Parts: sequence; C-alpha cells; structure tokens
Amino acid sequence: MSDTRRMRVSEPRGDTTPEWEVFLRSDGEEPLRHVGSVSAPTEEVAHEQASSLFEWTAETLWLCRADDVARFTDRSLEAAAPAGDLPQGDQS
Repeated sequence: MSDTRRMRVSEPRGDTTPEWEVFLRSDGEEPLRHVGSVSAPTEEVAHEQASSLFEWTAETLWLCRADDVARFTDRSLEAAAPAGDLPQGDQS
C-alpha cells in the first residue's frame, strides 16, 4: 500500500452488531496473525465464536474490537458501493 494513495477508512460497517478482529498464534515461535473477524454483542460471545472457528489451530487467540482498529485502504470504498448504499448527497 503506497503512502500517497493511503486513506483512512472511516465509514461505519453496515451491521450494528460489534465486529471483533481475530488474531491467532499457532505455536509459540510465530507472531500473531490476523485470521478474520466475528460479529458478536459481547467479548464473551466473540470469544465463543472465534474459538469454534479457530481454536483447533490456535495456541493463542486474541480479539480486538474492530472500532479500535485503524483501517486504511488504497481503493475508494464509494466506488465499490452500489449507488443506493452511498450517504445522501453523495449519489451520482
């Protein structure tokens, strides 16, 4: 991702259920890696969901609220969204 095209993603996600980013480590020698996300109302439910998906391969499982993650992209999210999904005033 080039610094000149990088932009902060500030649009809210479509679903109002909190999103949790899932990180895991398969063994003690490797770094944590992002493996996906789950939607859940609480961290306990998020842990249950992430465990059912990834625990079989994870020595360590970390969860982080997606709202607390700074997301960046090189592509325009508006260009990828259908016209009906754009905020009022931004539709062409």
